[in-house]
Amino acid sequence: MNRLSHLDPYLVHSLIHDIIIVAQRGWDPHDLQHVLGPASAVVLEKAAFQVPARVQMDKVRKSWLSYRPSDYELSLASTLTERTVTSWLDKLYRLPFLRDAEVVASPQPEFTDPKQKKMHEKIQALLAKAESTQFEDEADALIAKAQNLRQQYRIDSVLEDLENSAEEIVALRVRISAPWVKHQHSLLCSVAYANGGTAVLLSDFGICTVMATRDDAEHIIDLFTSLNRQRAWFMKNSEGAKLAAADGETASYRRSFILAYATKIRELLHDANVEAAKAQQKASDAAKDAGADEDIDKQRAYEIVSRALPVLARRQAEAEDALHDLFPNLSSMNLSANHMRGIIDGVDAAERSHLGGDKSGIHTGRNELAS
Repeated sequence: MNRLSHLDPYLVHSLIHDIIIVAQRGWDPHDLQHVLGPASAVVLEKAAFQVPARVQMDKVRKSWLSYRPSDYELSLASTLTERTVTSWLDKLYRLPFLRDAEVVASPQPEFTDPKQKKMHEKIQALLAKAESTQFEDEADALIAKAQNLRQQYRIDSVLEDLENSAEEIVALRVRISAPWVKHQHSLLCSVAYANGGTAVLLSDFGICTVMATRDDAEHIIDLFTSLNRQRAWFMKNSEGAKLAAADGETASYRRSFILAYATKIRELLHDANVEAAKAQQKASDAAKDAGADEDIDKQRAYEIVSRALPVLARRQAEAEDALHDLFPNLSSMNLSANHMRGIIDGVDAAERSHLGGDKSGIHTGRNELAS
């Protein structure tokens, strides 16, 4: 069945040709579907058979080989018009080369041992519970707990395998939906920084890449996705949002809200990491009180401070080095928050947890755009 028979064949041929061209620039079908919309699935499926022979990048080729759109996405072909196809051609013309294509990894989670899988499921359950509540303080307490568990797991994993703690840095792509892509990217950077990674915006269409070890990168994306959904809900349903709408200041309010939220999340995740290290020490103290060998307890405390934490810091540095090796000409993005109600509400949405925090110092950190 030819789902595109109602369109000009030459126009469809041109579109498939251009899709193959951008695939050679490192774009996988899910990236393009993000840019063009779900109705593009039928054309991407037709192109997918022709892309692999023309793409040298192994990971990108595999993504095209495995691309299988849903029946619903394919059914949208009947809604396509030649005007839509023409607009897609214009977008494809403007897509840049994605420099992470040589190192980008499969988005499917990879678990190296049962403990890792169990921790992943436990954290996912906490994040799901956080998203199911409409109470900001409860949501943030659950997020803090998830981050605390994650950091304790990272410390444990290093201590259990100190001789083989070096891990390969990989790239995983994240797709952010408009509007305010750059502002949402600031939240991604905050989450990445607290979890041994770094992130860069590859395209204004919302294609980002996270650089970290495989396990850290997966956690970064999971946590960012959950936090970003919660941020969107609170941003639209807060009392300040209603006041901003009444004053015709919704756009300014939301931009400020996102930046303030990202800044405060960065602080809260940092505090959760500190608490995780303290929890490790408390566990050692409890073991000592219960009659454990004091020398063993002191040795563990020493290893946490002098060996595990430096290893985790080194992973962060290696991720940043890998990013700058791929993107030597990164440009900084300067984003400003100028709506006071948005700033206050964004901070409040992130800080109402047992970790506390103040409202001073709205800094977004360095957000970077690939060039």
